[in-house]
Amino acid sequence: MLAYLKTYFTLISILISFIGALNIAVDPLWHTKGNKLNQVNVPYNERLTKTNLLLNSDKQKYDCLIFGSSRVTLLGSKAFKNNLCFNYSFSAGTAEEFVKYAEYVKDKRVNPKKIYVGIDAYNFTFDKKTAFKNKVEVAEPKPIYQSYLFSLDTLQMSLKTIFRLNTEIRFYDQDFQGKIFDNAPKYKPEFLDKKLQEQCNFSRIAYYKQIQNIFPNAKIIGYVPPISVWKLFNESYARGLLDCQLQAIYEASKNYDVTYDFSYTSEINTKINNTYDGSHYHPDINNQIAQVLEGNLSSIGIRIHQYNLNEYQQFHKTKLKEYLYKEKQEKLW
Repeated sequence: MLAYLKTYFTLISILISFIGALNIAVDPLWHTKGNKLNQVNVPYNERLTKTNLLLNSDKQKYDCLIFGSSRVTLLGSKAFKNNLCFNYSFSAGTAEEFVKYAEYVKDKRVNPKKIYVGIDAYNFTFDKKTAFKNKVEVAEPKPIYQSYLFSLDTLQMSLKTIFRLNTEIRFYDQDFQGKIFDNAPKYKPEFLDKKLQEQCNFSRIAYYKQIQNIFPNAKIIGYVPPISVWKLFNESYARGLLDCQLQAIYEASKNYDVTYDFSYTSEINTKINNTYDGSHYHPDINNQIAQVLEGNLSSIGIRIHQYNLNEYQQFHKTKLKEYLYKEKQEKLW
C-alpha cells in the first residue's frame, strides 16, 4: 500500500510539474514575460492578462495610459515616442469599463501625464452585444501557482497556443505589441442595400467624461479609430444612426484636450488591404495614427472640435456621399 501511494504521489507530482512548466513557458495569462516558445501571446482574456502584465511590471514607470476596444489593441504603445504608455485596451471594451479600470490603476499608484481614449460609435447603440454590464469589475488575477499548477483551462490555453489551434487573428508579440497573423483573411466588403431607422443611446457619454475626474491633471486625448467605409455605411448610415452617433462622440469628448476622428471616409478607410475585417486596422496604419495623436502634422484624421456639431456631421456625410457616387452607388444614398 505504501509503495502504491508513493508511486501515485510521484506521478501526480510529475504531472503537476509538467503542467506548471508548460504553462510558465507559454505564460498564456501573462504572469511572467509572455510566451517563451514561439513569442505569440494570444489574447484569450485581455482584461485579465493585461491586469497581470501591469501588476508584474514597474507600474510607476508608466506616464501614459491607453483605453479602448480591440481596435485600440493594435495601437502599439511603443509607437508613442513622447511617453511610456501602457495599453489597457481589450476586446469589446465599453466606456463604463474604462472608468473602472482607470480607477483601478489609480489605486495602484499609476499617475499618468497623458491618457488616450478610443471612442467607438457602437458604445451609443442599443445593440445587445454592447448592453450595459450589470456589474463591472476588474478582472483580478489569481496567484500564479493557482493559475498555472492546478488549472486545466490554463493548460488548454497553452496547448492551443503551441499548436496554433486558436481562432484569433490578432496576437501580441514578445513586447506585448498588438500584431496580426500573416494568414489573416482578406477583407471582402459589400454595401448592404437595407435602410432602417434606429435610435442611439446617449447614456455612456457620462462615462467618457468621468475619466477626466479620475485623473484631473492628465492630458486626455480622445480618438475615433478607423472603420471601413462599408462598415460605416452598413452599421451607421443604413441604420439611421450616423448623425446621433456623431453627436454622442462630439459630446463625449468635450472635456478632452483634443479628439481626433479617423473613421470618416478617407484614403485609409476605402482600401481593403488596410484591414482584415473593416474594424481592425494593421499596425502600420495605427503607427501613423499614433504620430497624429502625439501632435504631428498629417493628412489623416481630423480634430473634431475645429467644427461645430452640424459641421462635423455634414463633413462625415459629405465624404461618404462623395465616395458612394464615385463608386456608382448613388442609389444607396
